[in-house]
Amino acid sequence: MGGVRRWWPAVLLATTALAAAPSAHAQTRGAPLRIHVRGSAQIDAVAWTEPGGFVVRGSVVDDARSAIAEAPLSIEAISSGGAPVDLPPAEGCAADGAARAREHRASQGGYVIATDERGAFCLRGRAPLADATLRVRFAGGKLHEPAEAKIPIEAYAAPLAPVILRFDPPVDAIDLDRPTLNVTVALRIERRGALALGAPFERERLTVALEDERGAKLAEAPTGGDGRARFEFATESLGGAGQGALRARFDGTDVLAKASVSHGVVRYAQVTLALSRPVEPARAEDGVPIDVDVRSSRGPVEGGVVEALRAGEPVGAASVISGKARVIAAFTAEREGTEPISLRYVPAAPWWIPGAELAIDVPVTGPGVWRQVALGAAVLAIAGWVLGGWRRAPKRAAAHASEEKPAAPPGRAGVRIMGPIDDATGWRGVVSDAHDGAPIAQAELTIVVPAFDGSGVVARAVTDDGGEFSIEAPHRSDAKLVVRASTHSSYEQALPPPSKLGIALVTRRRAVLDRLVRWARRQGAPFEGPPEPTPGHVRRAASRAQQHEVELWATRVEHAAFGPEPVDERVEQDLGASEPKPGVSQLAPP
Repeated sequence: MGGVRRWWPAVLLATTALAAAPSAHAQTRGAPLRIHVRGSAQIDAVAWTEPGGFVVRGSVVDDARSAIAEAPLSIEAISSGGAPVDLPPAEGCAADGAARAREHRASQGGYVIATDERGAFCLRGRAPLADATLRVRFAGGKLHEPAEAKIPIEAYAAPLAPVILRFDPPVDAIDLDRPTLNVTVALRIERRGALALGAPFERERLTVALEDERGAKLAEAPTGGDGRARFEFATESLGGAGQGALRARFDGTDVLAKASVSHGVVRYAQVTLALSRPVEPARAEDGVPIDVDVRSSRGPVEGGVVEALRAGEPVGAASVISGKARVIAAFTAEREGTEPISLRYVPAAPWWIPGAELAIDVPVTGPGVWRQVALGAAVLAIAGWVLGGWRRAPKRAAAHASEEKPAAPPGRAGVRIMGPIDDATGWRGVVSDAHDGAPIAQAELTIVVPAFDGSGVVARAVTDDGGEFSIEAPHRSDAKLVVRASTHSSYEQALPPPSKLGIALVTRRRAVLDRLVRWARRQGAPFEGPPEPTPGHVRRAASRAQQHEVELWATRVEHAAFGPEPVDERVEQDLGASEPKPGVSQLAPP
């Protein structure tokens, strides 16, 4: 499954990160389009009575099951008929093993409290509530949508000892190609609560249920003497490839409180390619249709691209729709026969893992009688020109851009020479996105030469709405070509000879995410995976290791890559300058 590392950065931004970037077309009209993308939030909580009062505790997580810290919550009570119920005075209690209770304040008919750094909260009411339900609301914020949960207050005759569940170890990724999955959940009885009740409690033979994000029960197991419930279940009972969650639930006893814990996971599967039907012979120059089935162990794959390569160079590509792709491979073949072609899958989401390339032999027909006649006539004409003693300077063949097949996006920043142009003193071409191939309008190209004073800029051009440009300057071997755009990382390299150029740029959101992936790979465990380093994974690993510098940096990268605010050049440079130094993961905790 090493392919995850190769494709994760490209796929992770194929949805929200790109959607958050301003439209290039809108920018050309002077009115940038800003799309605010917010993740969903979920409130997990339980409430129960105790002598003289009640307790409510829980947590707030996002759609990736990561804790939402400092989330302001409002807590109100309603009767079974939906009428408001006045809440009694309350006091804070330590949430799920926290060192101290969070402060709260009273509001009209309820309470207001913020979650701690782990997204948890806890309150203890000083008077009982009969036949009531607590309504917990999160108003949302810049990064998260609002959320609401209605928590019934369970009635118990005796005080309950608080229980804490956690996944040990955490499960971040699930390989759907493996037949079974092993999960361990640790159950802990909070010591202070047990001592307050004056009796020890056994952690053995307590039933814990395991569910997915749909609420479907996956397995059920009793705890052992060490307080751990061990599950083994078939992966076919899980949903398909994509983001999901595992939820462990303890329903409580007469002396132990209910508890639950959720953890976000990514379910991934390997993608395989196969021919839908034999390839029919066709002229290579006109394009050879290749019908491909794109499947995983869970059935047809949706999204992504199948790319055809000949001698390592792209010759065609097609989108995958409902497990099907029709690739038109266009190339030059000198004679009739077969040509070796490789097909590979390029994912559009991190949970699809490319399998081995599919090698096929494509039958191609010859160039045809009329083409051979035309070639023969051309040879005779050239021979006559030479024998006739003409001495005119040869003319360059005109480039027919309209006849060229569009190349697949390269997936990285760079400059590709597409061919010669009539004017040998300048450059023409297109600036486009390195991943989706969309043209980039208002990109600035400059030719810079070394200078003792001044900027050294000898020529400048700006792309039009179609990303096209034209720039004129004498060619110098020491000159550089610099390309800048408002939403893409700058790129520079040595100036190529006068020619037609295809220039690809990477969005700044992708660039900052790529930087984090490279850093995590250099560091290794626990930051590297599985299946791929992401800002959320690095942040959680740094929090567990008490590497606060890394945790802060990963949080900033996460907000830049997926947040609603545009990523400008200053933000990108600041994230690069604040990247933790090599070896930070080996530092002792402060």
